[in-house]
Amino acid sequence: MKEWVNTARMALQFYTIFPAAKTVDWTSKRAARTLLWLPVIGLGIAGFLFFFLLVFESIFSSTAVLALCIVLVGIGLTGGLHLDGWMDVSDAYFSRREKEKKLEILSDPHIGSFAVLSLLFLLSIRWAAIYELLLLERISWYTIAFILVMPRMMAGRLLMTEQTAKEKGLASYFQQGVTSSLKKRYMAQSTLFVVFFLMMAENNIIVLSLLLAMGIFYILYRHFIHKQFGGMTGDTVGAAIEGGETWLWMSSWLLHVFVTG
Repeated sequence: MKEWVNTARMALQFYTIFPAAKTVDWTSKRAARTLLWLPVIGLGIAGFLFFFLLVFESIFSSTAVLALCIVLVGIGLTGGLHLDGWMDVSDAYFSRREKEKKLEILSDPHIGSFAVLSLLFLLSIRWAAIYELLLLERISWYTIAFILVMPRMMAGRLLMTEQTAKEKGLASYFQQGVTSSLKKRYMAQSTLFVVFFLMMAENNIIVLSLLLAMGIFYILYRHFIHKQFGGMTGDTVGAAIEGGETWLWMSSWLLHVFVTG
């Protein structure tokens, strides 16, 4: 039980802004186990976002401002951790260089113009989708939870199962602690989350369509990282979470327009 508490604290500190594990010794095995908490972190952030949504609804009459608050609070709770990966991957991809040079760019702490432009594009699409959803109906806790949990489940699977592009780095450090037992636990946990979302769904067509959209994103993104970088890195995992969230926000909006509208 103590070990589970320690890994939960590590997950909270690594994936959010909350300093919960300053006294815990970090090891590759413990780091790998934090992946079991990654979808749970998404669930917790969804709870925070829904709470802030209720508060902001009573303060702001502007739907545009409300949508912006949801975007900013979500970024604030993670400290922009995954956005950093999105920006690094964008810089590397748009450099149009060979794989080795792209991997060097991923490791470069400096930010290029493509990173800034891609960040603006990503957040603009996310804001627009949330804004349109708010115009259509009140966004439920269920919707927010699904959109924040599913990309994190996908990211954890990538980190556990995909070949790493570099021998050293954050992704390699995490994979050192991954065991077959941990993979089985993660798959069982992921299945339970999917069953939970299906059981709680008010509209099964919407949920099944979003699951299909997430599956398509996973297949395309997996192909992308192998083609562009030769495998997975810590940055590509962060980019998967941010890209996946925006993809699901946009998919949810379009489904509400064309399926339920």
